[in-house]
Amino acid sequence: MRKILLMVVIVLCTLPGHGQSQADSVITVQNQQLYTLPKPENLNIKGQIDAARHYKRYKGAATGTLITSLVSPFIGLVPAILCSATNPRIDNLGYPNEELFRQPEYYKAYTRKAKKIKQRKVWSNWGIGFGVNLVVILVLVN
Repeated sequence: MRKILLMVVIVLCTLPGHGQSQADSVITVQNQQLYTLPKPENLNIKGQIDAARHYKRYKGAATGTLITSLVSPFIGLVPAILCSATNPRIDNLGYPNEELFRQPEYYKAYTRKAKKIKQRKVWSNWGIGFGVNLVVILVLVN
């Protein structure tokens, strides 16, 4: 009985396993792993993620828009339009890795996402200023 079980185990171990597949980044020669290649990073996605994590220097533009739109929403439109139309300065981007930032795909994705963040913050602060003015006017009228 043990001999039969041992023979079955040996036969099953020597059969090629079709249920298992090698990873995409592994180079094999005659079923021996020589070395693995690092999986390529998608620099576009990495740039967007890093910008969402590290770009925090939009606060000057957003605060200036908020203050001027609290004074008057029409006056607040001027900095809102100007600030949202300009790209963030390089020294304000706060990118985490200089080597990655030199890659054109990463740079483009990071700066595009940073500009969108800046625009969203600027226009939301203009909306807050407009809303506050609207509420004040409604309270004064009633």
